[in-house]
Amino acid sequence: MSRVIALEEAFLHPKLMELYPPSYMKLLDMIKGNLTDVGPERIRRMDAAGIDLQVLSHVQPGVQCLDTDTAIRISREVNDWLGGVVKQYPERFAGFAMLPTQSPKDAADELERTVLQFGFKGALINGHTHGRYLDDDLFSPILERAQMLDVPIYIHPTDPPQAITDIYYKDFPAMTQSWGWQVETGTHLLRIMSSGVFDRYPRLKIIIGHMGELIPYNLQRINKALTLGNWLLDSQREGTGVVSVMKKSVYYYMRENVFITTSGVCDHAALNCAVTELGIDNILFSVDDPFGDNFEAMEFLNTTQLSKEDREKLAHGNAERVLKLSPGIHDRKRMERLFFPRLKSSVFTFKARAKSKIGRMLLSFLVK
Repeated sequence: MSRVIALEEAFLHPKLMELYPPSYMKLLDMIKGNLTDVGPERIRRMDAAGIDLQVLSHVQPGVQCLDTDTAIRISREVNDWLGGVVKQYPERFAGFAMLPTQSPKDAADELERTVLQFGFKGALINGHTHGRYLDDDLFSPILERAQMLDVPIYIHPTDPPQAITDIYYKDFPAMTQSWGWQVETGTHLLRIMSSGVFDRYPRLKIIIGHMGELIPYNLQRINKALTLGNWLLDSQREGTGVVSVMKKSVYYYMRENVFITTSGVCDHAALNCAVTELGIDNILFSVDDPFGDNFEAMEFLNTTQLSKEDREKLAHGNAERVLKLSPGIHDRKRMERLFFPRLKSSVFTFKARAKSKIGRMLLSFLVK
């Protein structure tokens, strides 16, 4: 592939380390070094695997767990810092803005500021905000501004609201991330469709990760049941003054307004399903670094059962189109890495690749 762009790649800002609960920070201890680095060492890891550009976003829960005033202040500070990183390494990093969704007007203004001032490619929002989802009219300023700026909103998973957690996951906490995050994010997207958000904002673009958060696997059933069910409810509400629901089908919105990434899912069967249901033009490559393995993701990308043209779309073409990234910006650097490798870089790559393979073999053996 001539270029590789990864979209869901996380970092952790020091200011948030001070504000997150110690129990959460303890969970991040093993990868904290990779999370906090957005400079030469991260680029070195990218080069070793063959990744040209990462679109950076702050690790969940971002600022959505904080009080409003703190969220507004920290969002601006973190975005300014990320803007400096992108300016320093424009060929290697792009940015998704952190938004204080507790105050939608301030969030919309911050989105516009970061897009115009730093060239950010959109924003990443970590699911619900204190139990309220993006279909709520409260968040209209954010959606309206995103459509006006023609930038996507990436919906990243977060823990479900406490009431749901207490019912489903209280006694089974390991299910929260392995299952609950996918169900939560997929449900969030379906709420956006059902409430008619895409009819009010027909040019709004939403991105979700993890190969579509379970939706492509059951899209045909969801399309029929949810579309017809909402239309039936709408017909029963005529004359009642109740705001109508979705005007088009789930399938339509998934093709016109929604894009999915491969983040954290290196599964050929899942990709084949997604391509069949959505088409290759709606799928973008991601790793989920540092939670995902760069080498594993690149091996997955290189062995997909796609034509050369479609593999290029997945690797970079779709990201360039959706995020309005300049094509081929890193070709010169790629040629340097391929034909003039430094001995030190070669040794680092060999060790990193070996470590990745051994780690995956052990994991596969343990969970077999």
